[in-house]
Amino acid sequence: MSDYAPEDAALLCAVGRLVCAWTMLEQSLEAKIAMMREAMGDVRTVGARTRPGMAKLMTELRTMVAMRDKRNASALSEISDIERHMQRIDRFRSLIIGGFQQPAPGGFTCRDARNNHTHVSLDHLDAEISSLETVAQRLLAV
Repeated sequence: MSDYAPEDAALLCAVGRLVCAWTMLEQSLEAKIAMMREAMGDVRTVGARTRPGMAKLMTELRTMVAMRDKRNASALSEISDIERHMQRIDRFRSLIIGGFQQPAPGGFTCRDARNNHTHVSLDHLDAEISSLETVAQRLLAV
């Protein structure tokens, strides 16, 4: 940590914001599903033994929305569109978390799954965080 310059603080903060935003989305989605279950008369908790991942939560949401809106497929198509955005953001998040190498001018370098160096700018990171927050709002509005 001592090797990081003071100007890297914004970068490290942004990485933390990305991780926190994703975790908050998972928790909010889990709470929404629990509320939907309760409204439908089911009081089981989601993932009673282990905390469910995003894929399991999305499957659960899709199932509950399909039962709720049997004649209206627009909510399901909205969920599909949201899922595509979430998958893209999750790949980016995995790149940052699993491949972070070091700060670089204007951002930092990462190594992707194929061991290729990738430069991620702070602006790109901020844009992905904003995109994640927008996706979260859309998802919780379904």
